[in-house]
Amino acid sequence: MPNFIKEKTTPAVNPASTASAPKPAAVRLQAWKAKIREKYRHMQAERLHNQQNDRVLNLILTWLFPVFIVCLAELNQFVQVSEFLEFCMNRTSVLIFDFIMAYLLYCFILVLTNRVWIAAWVQGLLYMTISVVELFKFSTNGNHFKLVDLSLAPNVKNLTSFAYIQITLPLVIYVLLLFLVLGVMFWQNPAFTAPLRKRVISAAACLGTYVAVICVPGISHSVYGVFKVDTSASENAFSTNEKFNNNSMLAFIVETTSEKLADSLRKPEGYDAAMMQQALTAPAKPQNSDYVHPNVIVVMSEAFADFRALEAIELETDAYAPFDAVAADSVVLRVAVPTFASYTVRTEFELLFGLPVRSLMDTITPQAEIIPEAPSSFVSYYRDLGYQTAYVHPFTRTFYNRDRIYDTFGFDTMLFDEDLTVPVETYPNGYVSDATVFAQLQQLLKDHDQPMFIHTTTMQNHQPYNWIENGTELDIYLEGIRATGEALKDFTDALSESGEPTVLLFVGDHFPSMRAEGNLYSAMGIDSQNCTVLHEQTALIWSNFALQTDSVPDSMISAFYLNNLILEMTGAPVDPFYATVMEQSKEYPVYASIFLEESQRSAVLDLLTYDRIVGENYTGTRPLDADS
Repeated sequence: MPNFIKEKTTPAVNPASTASAPKPAAVRLQAWKAKIREKYRHMQAERLHNQQNDRVLNLILTWLFPVFIVCLAELNQFVQVSEFLEFCMNRTSVLIFDFIMAYLLYCFILVLTNRVWIAAWVQGLLYMTISVVELFKFSTNGNHFKLVDLSLAPNVKNLTSFAYIQITLPLVIYVLLLFLVLGVMFWQNPAFTAPLRKRVISAAACLGTYVAVICVPGISHSVYGVFKVDTSASENAFSTNEKFNNNSMLAFIVETTSEKLADSLRKPEGYDAAMMQQALTAPAKPQNSDYVHPNVIVVMSEAFADFRALEAIELETDAYAPFDAVAADSVVLRVAVPTFASYTVRTEFELLFGLPVRSLMDTITPQAEIIPEAPSSFVSYYRDLGYQTAYVHPFTRTFYNRDRIYDTFGFDTMLFDEDLTVPVETYPNGYVSDATVFAQLQQLLKDHDQPMFIHTTTMQNHQPYNWIENGTELDIYLEGIRATGEALKDFTDALSESGEPTVLLFVGDHFPSMRAEGNLYSAMGIDSQNCTVLHEQTALIWSNFALQTDSVPDSMISAFYLNNLILEMTGAPVDPFYATVMEQSKEYPVYASIFLEESQRSAVLDLLTYDRIVGENYTGTRPLDADS
C-alpha cells in the first residue's frame, strides 16, 4: 500500500470532559432559571418605575389602606351595605376609634419592615381572616368571636366540623376586592424610607400606644369614653351580642380583650398554707357504717336541655317521655350551669372539681388554667377510696387538649372515639350515639371488679341540627333528645338488673347552639334581661339502692355542688374541703355570674378554687382517709 495514504483516526476523548458536559435536561433547567431571573429583574424594574412615577397614587394607597381594610372587614359583618352605612352615621366615633387602632398597627408593621406592601398584606390578611372567622362563628351558634377564642385555634379542624360555613356572593366579592388592592399595592410598590433610629422609635411608640389602649385600665377607660365605645359588662351571650351591635367587630374585639385582662385572676393577699387551713371551716364527715361503695357514674349529656321549661314556647312532642320515665325513679333537681350554647368544658370542669367557674373569672377554658401537676378532683378523691376511675368522651382526644390535661387528673382509663371497645353506632349527624356510650359504660363495669367512678361527656346532640331534610333545627334536635332518653332508660334498666350498687348523675351541659339566622331564642323574645332560664338545667340522680335524701335542696343549685351532694346521699366519707364547699351552698346555692351581681362573692369558694386550680393545692396534698 502506498505510504502517502493515511489511516483515518478518531480523536481521543477526555473522560473527565465528557462527564462534565451539560446534559439536555440541565441545559433546559438553566435556561428556565435564567428566564425567571430575567422576568424578575423586569418586574422589579417596572415596580421601581411605578414607585418613582406614580407618587400621588402611591401616597393615596399608602395612607388610605387602613381606612379601606377597616371598612371592608366591618362591611363583611352586615347583611346589607345600607346597614353598614347606617352604623357609620350612628356610631361615627366608634368607627374613628377603629381607624386609629388600625393606623397604629399598620404604622408599627410599616416602620418595622420598611415596606408598604408588606404592611398592607399583613394587616389586610389579618383583618379579613378575623372578619371571616367572626362571620362563620356567629352564623353557626349566634355567639361572637373574642380574642380569647384563639385558645381554641389548635382545634380548628374539629371546630369546622361544627360550623355552618356558607360562601356567599358578598363574601367572595370582598375577598377578591382585598386581593385586588393588595395586588395593586405590591405592583405600585410605594416607597417608605426612614433612618433605623427613627424607625425603632416610631415602631415602639405605635406598639406601646396600641398595647396601652388595650392593657392599661386607666387609659382604656378614658379612650373608650372619648370614642363612646360600649364598655357595658358582658354578663351573658345576649348582652355580649348587644355590645357587638353597638361596637361592631373591631372595637368589640379590642374592648372585650381589655375587659378580660382587667378581670384576670389575682393571687389572694396573704395566701399560704395557714390561710388555707383556716379556710376549711367544716369538719370531715366519716363514712356511714352501711356505705356500700357504689359505682358512681356521671353522664354530662351534650346540649341536653328541657325546652318545656321555656314559657315562650309550646311543644307538642313526646320526645321527653323516656327521660320522664327515668326521672320518675330519680331525685330531680334544678341546676344552674355556667355556660350557654357552647364551651362545654365549663360545666365539665364544675362537675369534675366541685368548684365554680365564676371563681376563675368565668374563663371559657377553665381546664387550661390548672397549674398543679396532679390537681385534686373527684377523680383523685374516688381513687383514694379504692375506686377505679374512667373518663369516656366519644370525640377527638385532642379537642380542648383533653388527652394531655385530663391525663393529669389521675384517670385509670381514658377512652376517646378511637378507643371505644364496643361496636360503635353513629348517629345520623355523624357523632357517636348515646346508645354506644351507655354500652361502653356497661362494658367498663363488667371489666372491673372494683367499684368505679366514671365521667362521660357525650356528643350525640351536638349541633349542627340539619340531618333531616326540611326539618327545623328544634324538630331535629328533639329527635336526638328522644334517642338519648330511650338509651338512658335502657341503661338504667340494665343497671337495675345487674344488682351492683350504682348511682347515676345525668345532666345536660348547656342549652343547644342554634344558628344566628332565624335564631330560635331571639324569636322567643329572650334577651339579656331574661336569659337566665337558658342557664337552668334539669338534673337526675338515679340509683338502684336507697339514697339519703335529707340533704337534697328544694331550690336550684349550681352544677358544681352535684358530686358533693352525691357524697352525702351515698354516705361516703367527706373531707373538710368538700364539707366546706357544701357548707357554702347554704348561703350561695347558685354561684354563677349570670345570676348574681359582681359584688355578691363567696370569699371561701373563690379562695378554695384558687388553691386547687392555680395555687399550691394546699387543701389537696393529703390523701383522704376513708376510715376517718
